Amino acid sequence: MPQELFPKELLSGSVQTQEQLDAALVKYQNYHPSLITIGLYRTDTRDWYEKNWKNLYKYLDKDFVNKFRSKAEHLSRLWEFHVAYVLLDRGLKIQEKVWNIGPDFCVVDDNGKKVWIEAVACTPGDNDPVPPKPDLKEGEIYTSGGNIEDSNRPRVLRVLNAIATKYEKYKQYVANPKSGVSKDDHFIVAVSGADIEFATYSNMLLKRAVFGVGPDVYYRDPLSDKLVGPFYTPTPNVSKKKKDGTEIMPANFMEMEEFSSVNAVIYCGHHAFDCEINGHMIGDDFLFAYHAKAVNPIDEKLFKFGRAIRKNLQNNSVTETPQ
Repeated sequence: MPQELFPKELLSGSVQTQEQLDAALVKYQNYHPSLITIGLYRTDTRDWYEKNWKNLYKYLDKDFVNKFRSKAEHLSRLWEFHVAYVLLDRGLKIQEKVWNIGPDFCVVDDNGKKVWIEAVACTPGDNDPVPPKPDLKEGEIYTSGGNIEDSNRPRVLRVLNAIATKYEKYKQYVANPKSGVSKDDHFIVAVSGADIEFATYSNMLLKRAVFGVGPDVYYRDPLSDKLVGPFYTPTPNVSKKKKDGTEIMPANFMEMEEFSSVNAVIYCGHHAFDCEINGHMIGDDFLFAYHAKAVNPIDEKLFKFGRAIRKNLQNNSVTETPQ
């Protein structure tokens, strides 16, 4: 039986008010605020993690507990736990974690092929960062507005950075015989945007990041005088602000041959514990963007949850359908 996921001081009690939680955040500054909030304030959520930890520990790193409790790595481990839960809960053939070198997860499809999944959680970033979320207070109403592209641009950069970082690791795994990863295997990057989203639509953000899909537009038919559309604005690049100017980066990752080994990108803009609040099962909000030129396409029947996003390169249409 594995040790508890949460430290003893966060399992032995609870707080009932915001004032008590604020005091706990000051007292336990060596832990991430999320760990403290779940451990002492959202005890039902804490119990959910502890209950499922008993089933999931074998699919996660051997030192997962220490990393989960680590202030620096807590959010990343929340996402790995989230992915592991969904894979097991949805009946996929997830392999026990016995390797030390290689991606985070390995699923075997019905044809016996390996599907490697590397998980990564987006951070707000230091250079050209995502604006901080407002300090939400109970009973207050928050609104957002402004240009959609201005809102999405820094978030797109963080998603692209996450994918690019894991793609570089994938190439290292393929080159290392000890990883067990073959170029004939499938490879997926699973990205969490939970730490960068606020008043943002996940599907709009993902399409913008990997298929260059900008805001929808309509035009007025001069004959009928009716609006026709919507049609998306092709936006295949994104600008990154730097000290010495602006760098233009491609934002159509999932149609570029250079990255055709990335068979799909899984994206979720929420933590697992947000799903109940949002009224759906964990995993239902997973988005799967499939590479339009994948060298090794994934069986379309493998994932039977979430929504599939695909681009037809013949007519440049982008579709989003239930799986």
